[in-house]
Amino acid sequence: INHCTAQMQKDYPGRFVGLAHAPVLEEAGLHELKRAIVDLGLKGVTVSSQVNGLSLDAKEFTPFYDLIQKLDVPIFVHPALAPKGYSLMNDYQLPVILTREFDLGVAVTRLIAGGVIERYLDMKFIFAHFGGGLAGYKERIARSSYRFKLPKAFEQYFDLLYFDMAGFEGSPIALRCALEGIRPERLVFATDYPQNFNNHDPSRGKNVDGVSEYIKEIRRLPLAGAVKEAMLGQTAAGLLKI
Repeated sequence: INHCTAQMQKDYPGRFVGLAHAPVLEEAGLHELKRAIVDLGLKGVTVSSQVNGLSLDAKEFTPFYDLIQKLDVPIFVHPALAPKGYSLMNDYQLPVILTREFDLGVAVTRLIAGGVIERYLDMKFIFAHFGGGLAGYKERIARSSYRFKLPKAFEQYFDLLYFDMAGFEGSPIALRCALEGIRPERLVFATDYPQNFNNHDPSRGKNVDGVSEYIKEIRRLPLAGAVKEAMLGQTAAGLLKI
């Protein structure tokens, strides 16, 4: 994967930027991540919202975080494809529809509550899908965050995180909801193309034209032009150092 991604980045400069993949809980995986970034020139690392049933605040991730801090690249967190620990959500295709998204919010909350963000204040985490729609219940978590016994307020840690704008097929409602709880300068444009924006069949996703509609929706937001341009690419470019 890393070789192919690096080759794509080399073959189409200015068009593709690659993130490294590896089993992050294994020593050999950490060596591969370092090779992919230092030798192959990939621009960041991607990891799931849980790995082998462990959430991202588990102590087993410490060597991974220590390495990424030294490499100074962002960590992109995607929903786990088969999240564990949700036995009541195994029917009706709920793991695909709901559980994956909720697990992103759990990962965000545990990273803060578990003190990981406090220990790695300069780490750049980018969570997919608006953090699984976390903005809708962020306020509830913040009001109860005294239970975490952290040295700073929940919001101070939360505002250090980044969130991509994919996962909801360009939904204006999801976008407006996200902006109620996430600062716009912490949002980066994204889609799940071709996963969602692929044809006219609503059961499979919008037509690819939906991507353009999504961009227009962002440009219509009552925000300063510079803020919207940052959301549409400049913030991501800064994170990836391109």
